[in-house]
Amino acid sequence: MPVVTYDWPVAGLVAPTATQMVKRNTLTADVSIELYDTTITITHNMQLTAAQLAAGFPLVNFEHKSLPSEQERPFVSSRTTNTVVLTVTDFGVGTIVAPMRVTINRPTSSLK
Repeated sequence: MPVVTYDWPVAGLVAPTATQMVKRNTLTADVSIELYDTTITITHNMQLTAAQLAAGFPLVNFEHKSLPSEQERPFVSSRTTNTVVLTVTDFGVGTIVAPMRVTINRPTSSLK
C-alpha cells in the first residue's frame, strides 16, 4: 500500500487542509510505493485554478532517499486543483520504489 507521510506544513499521515495551505507555498512529504502499487496520490490542497494547472503548476520535485533501481522511474501523471499523482511502471515483477522526498510548490511571484 502506498504511504504518504507529510512533513510540512503538517506532520503525519493526514494531508493539510485547504485552510492550512492558504498561507503556505510549499508542501513536503516522504513517499513510499510498495510491491505492485503503481500510483500514489499526494493531497496538497492548494486550490489551484485551471489556468495555473494549464501552466504546469504545481511544481513537483522528488528525490530518492536511497539508490533507485533501473525499474524505478516515477513521473507526475496528474495534477489537479488539490492533488498530484505519481505513477511508476510495473514491469511484471512488482515495483518497489525507494523512499522519496516529494516537494510541491504552488505558483508564486518568486517562482514565476
